[in-house]
Amino acid sequence: MTANDRGVLHEAAHEPLLGTLVTVRVRAIDEATAVSAERLIVAEIERLEAILSAHRPASEWSRWRRGEVTRPGAEIVALLDLAARWHAIGGGTFHPLAGVLRARWLCAAEAGVAPSRAEMADLAATIADLPYRVHDGTVERAGDCTRLDLHAIAKGWIVDRAVTVVSGEPGIAEVLVNAGGDLLHRGPAAITVGIEDPRRPFDNVPPLARVPLRNMALAASSGARRPLLVGGVRHSHVLDPRTGWPIEHVLGATAIAPDAATADVIATIVGVLPVADGLRFADTHKGVACLLLAADGLQHASARWPAPG
Repeated sequence: MTANDRGVLHEAAHEPLLGTLVTVRVRAIDEATAVSAERLIVAEIERLEAILSAHRPASEWSRWRRGEVTRPGAEIVALLDLAARWHAIGGGTFHPLAGVLRARWLCAAEAGVAPSRAEMADLAATIADLPYRVHDGTVERAGDCTRLDLHAIAKGWIVDRAVTVVSGEPGIAEVLVNAGGDLLHRGPAAITVGIEDPRRPFDNVPPLARVPLRNMALAASSGARRPLLVGGVRHSHVLDPRTGWPIEHVLGATAIAPDAATADVIATIVGVLPVADGLRFADTHKGVACLLLAADGLQHASARWPAPG
C-alpha cells in the first residue's frame, strides 16, 4: 500500500484465479476504500468463474453444454451472444468450436504424426456453423454444444464485468486488472504496458514494445507458449478455424480496445488473418488498434496504434 497526492494505491495478486495469476490495482481516497474495491472485484471474478468454468463439471456452463440446463442464466446467454456476433464479424477466424481442431492436434502430438492439411480442412468444415442461436434473450440449440469453448473471449468479458462493479464509485480514482495478460485500465492517467516478445517468452528480456494505455484494455495472442510438438516439429497452438492448420505467418498479435472482451477477441482474429487484412480489420473497428509481429520478425502497427509514451 502506497500513498501520494493522488490517493492510496493498493495492489494484490491472486492465484489461481481464472486459471492464471490475476493482479488487481486500485487507487482510492483511503486504504479501506481501496481494499474494499479489490475484494469486490475478486468476488465478482470468483462468482463468474463459478458459473462459466469449463473445468468444473458442476458449473452452470458445463451443465448447459451437457444439456442438463435448458434455460441458461443471463451471463451465459450474454457471452454466447457476444461469441456468435464475433464469429460472424470475423468470418470464422474466431470460433467457439476451435477446441475440436485443437483436440485433433493434441492426439497428433501424442501419436507423433501430424494430420494432413486435407484432413484438417475437412474437420474444420464440420464446425463451420455454430450449434446454437441466441434470440430475444434465449438460447436455442441447433446442434451438439458439448464441445463449445469460450475461453478466447470469456476471460476478458469477466474482467470487464469485475471492473464495472467498482468503476465510478465514490473515492475510487483508478482501477487496473490484469488476468494473465488480459488487462483493463480505468483511470485519468496513462500507464505504460510492456508487451512480451513471443520469440523469447520465458527469458528475462526487454519487452517487444511498450505502449501507453489509459481507460482501455489490452490483450495478446501468440503461439509462443504451449507449442504443439508433433514428431519433433513445433507448431503454434493458435489455429486458423477455417482450415484447422496452425498459424505460421504471425508470431504474436496484440490488440487495444475499449474493453477487455473486445481486445481479447480482436487479438485472436488479427493473429489469424493475413497481416495486411488484420491491420485493416483493426482499423475498421472504433477505438481498436493492433500490433503484429510477423514471422520474418517485422512489426506491423495499425493506424491507431499509439506511439511509445
